[in-house]
Amino acid sequence: MIHLSFEQENTLIKNLLLANDVPEKDAISLAAVVTHSDFTGTYSHGLSRLCIYLRQYMAGALVAQPEWKIVKDEGAAISFDCGGGSGIVAVNTVYDEVLKRARKYGVAAGTGRHSANIGCGGYYGHRMAEDNVIGIVMSNTYPCQAPYLGADRLIGTNPIIMGAPTSNPERPIVIDISTSGVAIGKVQAYRRENKEMPEGWANDYDGLPTTDPHKAYVVRPMGDHKGYGLATFVDLFGGVLSGAKVSAEIPFVENMEPEETGFAVILLDIAHFIDVDAFKAHADLLVQLLKYSRPAKGVTEIFLPGEIEARQMEKNKLTGMDFSDALEAELTELAIKCGALKEGGDLREMID
Repeated sequence: MIHLSFEQENTLIKNLLLANDVPEKDAISLAAVVTHSDFTGTYSHGLSRLCIYLRQYMAGALVAQPEWKIVKDEGAAISFDCGGGSGIVAVNTVYDEVLKRARKYGVAAGTGRHSANIGCGGYYGHRMAEDNVIGIVMSNTYPCQAPYLGADRLIGTNPIIMGAPTSNPERPIVIDISTSGVAIGKVQAYRRENKEMPEGWANDYDGLPTTDPHKAYVVRPMGDHKGYGLATFVDLFGGVLSGAKVSAEIPFVENMEPEETGFAVILLDIAHFIDVDAFKAHADLLVQLLKYSRPAKGVTEIFLPGEIEARQMEKNKLTGMDFSDALEAELTELAIKCGALKEGGDLREMID
């Protein structure tokens, strides 16, 4: 087991990525999102997911130094070809450009194609709050979800992320939800640890419920037909609108081929609609009405969207985090394979 502080995890990730020829600026961006994921308790997109990113870089499924192209520029709308690089770097880059345009026009949108997994979406929700915008990010993913009542893998977990500021910068309103009931990364994490999954997460090849992560063939849609409908529209926004691949066109991550997924970033600059402080004050009222409303019998506290993750971040930053022997062993193996460590080396050498 390895224990890491927030700063140590950032350093470890950055060094592993630099060893795979990722530019320092991009490595910093990736490290920030992956560490945010672990420290907010979204373990499916933390170091566990980093293992997949590293394998993709080594296999050429992710381009370490992608060539960016603007495909179409209409002022408040812009579309990028992300060159097959990291989806995390891609979303942050497109976000930066869309933000500039939202400041000018009030509303702006951007899409990216030839992208890949975008990591922990909650990070982008926090960016929105810090920038005094309200917005949404959507990305399609490789298919691991069946249509409602179906058995075939045809839709991704297709996350939807939204963020908005309040007067408390440590407590923005953020949602980061997969349109499936659970992210596929959580199933992969249970498979790695050889642990039984909770009921309702996944179905087997025949479309029947299973708690065995090794038999899990598809994850189930959130809210049945509702999640299925949302996932379809994420494919339309993130995939069809951006010119990316959709559904069965996207290769499974295990194939170690370029994912070629897509995403959309839509931002509204609050100042173009209402005074920012007035927005935050009214958002605070909404927070108070929800947070301190009457709880159901047996419930001690009502949480706001993103509050549990924010608390987890504060707690874990104070104490650091423990990561399993299995994860440490896999990262060590990858570090040796990419030349970041010598044979028999220890990951701790990379964080001092």
